[in-house]
Amino acid sequence: MKRLFALVLTVVLLCGVMLSVPAAAYGGGAKWVSAWSTSPVDASLSEIGALSGISVPVTNVSSRVVIRTTMSGNQVRLVFSNEHSKFPLVLSACSVARSASGDAEVLPCTLRTVRFRGICFAVIPAGGCVTSDPVDMCVKAGEPLAVTTYYRGLSAMRTIGLIGAKSYAAIGNWTRSRVMFPALPLNFTADSGAYDIIPALKEVDVRTSDPDAGACVVFGDSTVANEIPRMLAARLWDQGITNVSVTQAAIKGDRLSYDGVGKIAGITGHAGIDRFEADVLDQAGVTSVIVKIGVNDVIHPQLNSKKGAAPYASFEQLTADFTALVQMAHARGVKVYFAELTPWKGYTRNLFGVTGDDIVWTPEIDALRVQLNDWMRSDACPADGVVSFPELADPADPAALQAAYTTDGIHFTDAGAQRIANAIPLEWFD
Repeated sequence: MKRLFALVLTVVLLCGVMLSVPAAAYGGGAKWVSAWSTSPVDASLSEIGALSGISVPVTNVSSRVVIRTTMSGNQVRLVFSNEHSKFPLVLSACSVARSASGDAEVLPCTLRTVRFRGICFAVIPAGGCVTSDPVDMCVKAGEPLAVTTYYRGLSAMRTIGLIGAKSYAAIGNWTRSRVMFPALPLNFTADSGAYDIIPALKEVDVRTSDPDAGACVVFGDSTVANEIPRMLAARLWDQGITNVSVTQAAIKGDRLSYDGVGKIAGITGHAGIDRFEADVLDQAGVTSVIVKIGVNDVIHPQLNSKKGAAPYASFEQLTADFTALVQMAHARGVKVYFAELTPWKGYTRNLFGVTGDDIVWTPEIDALRVQLNDWMRSDACPADGVVSFPELADPADPAALQAAYTTDGIHFTDAGAQRIANAIPLEWFD
């Protein structure tokens, strides 16, 4: 009996090992490429005492995250993050399926169980990530996929994404169900903006047979934490460029040189210079990155609500950090393209009950942005390319955006976002 048990155990372990072999190991020139991503942030609000040092408790609940991939493939794999938590996170069950119409309903015939090293659950250590086994599923770029995860026992949730997906939650295990009932949308709107809460899911990769395929990551702040990556992906498809995915690594409120401070420090992210490797360079198959960050380094130290709390970043420090991004990327064979810092005159940022304008544009404050843009266009800039957006500026006042392109003086309407996506040179993707 002991020998029989040992034999069965050996077979199970061998099967687990076989199931966990990366698909790329099977040869044929296939490769994994990131087809969707979001940048994880810390859900704690330490300054006001909420969740300080702990996490959101979740138990007997399922989340369903609906994403749209930007590349086609014949297999998918999922990356889950627990990097901001102090406790392990247990994924009790997980599935992936096609969404019926981009919402919480899935097509039952497409449901696939997601496994991790051959088993149906995973424990993500505090500060870590896990990648699922390959799942056989033909994926078409642009179609909606639903990732449903069940948290059975008491788990601690602190790592979330806030851009790039629609999410829902319901009590119980819905990983094998067509619908969730009731499907509670995981989103909220605050005076700092609208957010979609994405529990744990960080990246979705597809396996493609094109050896030249690669991912372009859009990295930055709230000026690209919008539909620009998906608009750019659609433009590439329209031009017949199907071997480049466009993924997102943007965080609202993010700075290049310093971590966020204040009431929502956790969800404004770590400094771009510190998160660049994990959020961009570690994505599967990344070949290029578009960097649009730095305006918060100009504005935040000047805010009335952050005076004395948000460190000032000098021109010398910012250009050194931009240069460091390029050096890190080039060391990994990744090209870097800079996008200029767009105008912000007229932005007043009335948040968190601040009485009066939190900031008023002046030429003295804006001089740093102008200086950085001049440097980006100069021979001193080490980037592989730079894109400017003169068409967005008000012809009567180049320090301001045209009214049709902005919602508040700094962030973009859909028309403004589309103009940015259209301005990015196609030769960057040859």
